Amino acid sequence: MRDSLTRWARFALGRPFSPVLLNILVTSVCNMRCTHCFFTEQLDDAPRKKLQMKTREIEQISETLGGNLGVLVLAGGEPFTRTDLPEIARAFYANNRLGSLYITSNGVIQKRVFPDLTRILQECPNLNVTMALGIDGPKEQHDRIRQQPGSWDIVMDTARRLQAMKKEFPRLDLQTCTCFMNSNQDVMFDWYDFLKNELKPDKVNFNYIRPPAPDPQELDIDRARYALLARTIEEDSRSGAIKNHYAGDGGFFRAAIDVYMHGLIAKTEETHRAQLKCYAGTAGGVIYDEGTVSSCEILDPVGNLRDYDWNFRKLWFSPAMQARRKKVAAGCFCTHESNCYYPSLPFNPKHLIQIKKLEREMSNAWKSSPAVS
Repeated sequence: MRDSLTRWARFALGRPFSPVLLNILVTSVCNMRCTHCFFTEQLDDAPRKKLQMKTREIEQISETLGGNLGVLVLAGGEPFTRTDLPEIARAFYANNRLGSLYITSNGVIQKRVFPDLTRILQECPNLNVTMALGIDGPKEQHDRIRQQPGSWDIVMDTARRLQAMKKEFPRLDLQTCTCFMNSNQDVMFDWYDFLKNELKPDKVNFNYIRPPAPDPQELDIDRARYALLARTIEEDSRSGAIKNHYAGDGGFFRAAIDVYMHGLIAKTEETHRAQLKCYAGTAGGVIYDEGTVSSCEILDPVGNLRDYDWNFRKLWFSPAMQARRKKVAAGCFCTHESNCYYPSLPFNPKHLIQIKKLEREMSNAWKSSPAVS
């Protein structure tokens, strides 16, 4: 509570504070080459791999973060190509009272997924853990987009086994992350129906594709269809027609931000104007696999933690980062969910009011739904 009050006090005074959400791309190694991946040029680059942050270096980031951490996103590359995810999670859990951990994954490296998740859940008993599986539609579309035949069958098996794990670990959530793009947009409503009525994950997410993409045609999408899908999911979430929230305290609030932001993203694309004030570089930040830090994944890195002795506070409150904040405050906008919308919306009062209203509606509807009773 004291940490939250300190952040709000600094926010009210227009002063920077330690991030509420931190996105760490822990590796540039990946076992897939997806047609929509913005990170493709960096994947498996040999010189870059030699610079991948070591476990101890990430622990030092945690030790110098400067505050508690609400949400940690571990992404890549494919995070499960690393063998130290439990150690990374435990560092932020112990040093920063981490509330929620999201791990984005293609779900194929099962020999690491299940033992590592089990360790994290056992060693961090009060941590909410979301396994965000990238599934880009039905089998045909997914395997073509991921350029790996048979990968859909494996990730679906991973999803079912994660659902079985939830019986032992109720703080574990299964989230499906689907990138909305040209080659799957025609089947998006069929895919959503499958998720809603058959797979029934704890949370669904449809991410708006962003450049660059190895196949530029993937960026040519039907914005109206995306907007309709966003409205459909919001209506189903409000009415309790779909389970679309996370476990733990604040689970409905975090889910309400997810649901609400997709409507704003659709409006941003329609109007080409900012729909909120972005606090990337204040409420949220990004650390890349080789130690560089940025306000977000859209803008260039500001500096490298190697040059700051792995002291996150020194870089985060540096003149270079302050200059970045001024640039963002001048009217920067995008469609990036986890760097812009998710950390920024709680600090936009008019949107926060609507999110809290949506949170109440989602909670009340779900608790009174037949699935619960």
